Amino acid sequence: MRMARLRGRRRAVRPLWRGTALLAVAAVVGVGAAGCGPNTDAYVDLQNAMKSHITNVDHRPVSSVACTPHVHGTMRGDTAHLRCLVTFKDGTSYTADAEIENQNSGGRHNMPDLYRWDKPPQQ
Repeated sequence: MRMARLRGRRRAVRPLWRGTALLAVAAVVGVGAAGCGPNTDAYVDLQNAMKSHITNVDHRPVSSVACTPHVHGTMRGDTAHLRCLVTFKDGTSYTADAEIENQNSGGRHNMPDLYRWDKPPQQ
């Protein structure tokens, strides 16, 4: 009799365990997805925008961009001021003053951040 009762409990617990495991996997996937796309830190988005623009528009291949301070986001209508070290693939570099402006102010909502920075010096 005891064996039958024990098996009954295992079967009752097993579906609960499976559901909990699925929730744990969903939470891990959700946390992993939160680290990419529009939820990244503002300074990382600025660095990526600078690297892409300077490489593709100014035709100066960029090796890396490092900005400080590490701005996680800006409040509505605020502007964050940063200093960015841009290193080119040829080994040269320059320091740019940069800004991240939160365009959501007044009646405007869901606007993307606006990025500005000093242009690289002429070659």
